[in-house]
Amino acid sequence: MWETKLDRPGDGGASGYDRGVSETGDGYGRRSSTVHPLTPLLLDQRDPLARGRAHGEHWREEIHELATIRLALALRRGDFRDEAEVLAVAGLHLPVLRSELPELADELHGIAEGADLSPERVVVLNHYTDLRDVPRSVLGDAAPGEPLAPVEDGDPGGCTAVYLNGDEGPVIGETWDLHASAEPFVRMLRIAPAGGDEEIVCLTLTGCLGAAGLSERGVAVAVNNLSSTDGRVGVVWPAVVRAMLQQPSAQAARELLFRTPLSSGHNYMIADGEAYYGVETSGELKVLTQQGPRAAHLHTNHCFDPVLRQREAVRRGSTTFHRLNLATTLYAQQRPRSAQGLWDLLHTRDGTPGTLCIDPVPGADPWATATCAVIVMRLHDGWVRVVRGGEHRGEPLELSVERWRGTPLDPA
Repeated sequence: MWETKLDRPGDGGASGYDRGVSETGDGYGRRSSTVHPLTPLLLDQRDPLARGRAHGEHWREEIHELATIRLALALRRGDFRDEAEVLAVAGLHLPVLRSELPELADELHGIAEGADLSPERVVVLNHYTDLRDVPRSVLGDAAPGEPLAPVEDGDPGGCTAVYLNGDEGPVIGETWDLHASAEPFVRMLRIAPAGGDEEIVCLTLTGCLGAAGLSERGVAVAVNNLSSTDGRVGVVWPAVVRAMLQQPSAQAARELLFRTPLSSGHNYMIADGEAYYGVETSGELKVLTQQGPRAAHLHTNHCFDPVLRQREAVRRGSTTFHRLNLATTLYAQQRPRSAQGLWDLLHTRDGTPGTLCIDPVPGADPWATATCAVIVMRLHDGWVRVVRGGEHRGEPLELSVERWRGTPLDPA
């Protein structure tokens, strides 16, 4: 088991931002076998545009590769005629992001500049799972002709997410199930602006603003994808995750979510040491479906709310119902009371198509779904464990939020 404390701003490195860098050991871009591949990339710039540039420059090659993969996937699985149409729809999201979350808009543009890629392609990289639900009709008269028929090619991906409050206080974790070709691009970020007390540790992909994480105040966010029939132009969802992680409490994060225009469906698990909220969304609606920090909460990739069920499209081949039944049964049998217990539950591999930890099939379509990462976060002390793929395929990394000031463990 690897264990690390996140590097503090100002420690090591030659460029001001490549300290504690995934797959880089000396600050000059040379690979090192002694550095865990998920060692967080430290982004300590106070200016969000500079922060994005640092991200984009550091992982430029990987960002280009992943953007190409996700553009092809959006065309294959979405309602689009060609790549130009995908990019045109992606571009419509940029002014919405600028209006709603201007600092994160700067950061996304910085990633594009640093990676030498258009902002539209970076939107596709970040927003692929929502973008495939946005109809080409948002282009209006600029979208003549017929789109390509979307390809239904197996489980469209998602996550199995669990929150519990046990002997170690609140713990939240999830499997991150994506197209298997995304696994090499899984990374961790540590966003800790120099001279301040803010910090976010988050799971991400190269070029992505963030997908799940934990802040210095103990605010945690995990996400399940939901496929909606009312997709529209909205804020790119990784920016929503980051914005929620910047809030002082789970309640404030929930309030931000409810006032932000979204693009398509997700279930957002939002927690701190004192509150828990599970919010299901579609493109147009948001519904609080789970609440209460003392109870356990589980979710996969279909809606609980009956109104939202009328606006979801559970894709053919999805294992979401099987995974929820399996996770619920396992939880009832095992009654996990710790981060280790949740970690073990999420790593269940029972040999069925709906197992919780999904292995890629050798020789199969690289776009088929696999568990690309597992993450568990402890909300009373800022401890995080993460692994690329699963612990049977990769070495887990343990780390901590260095600027921790969250809610301590309640002895009661």
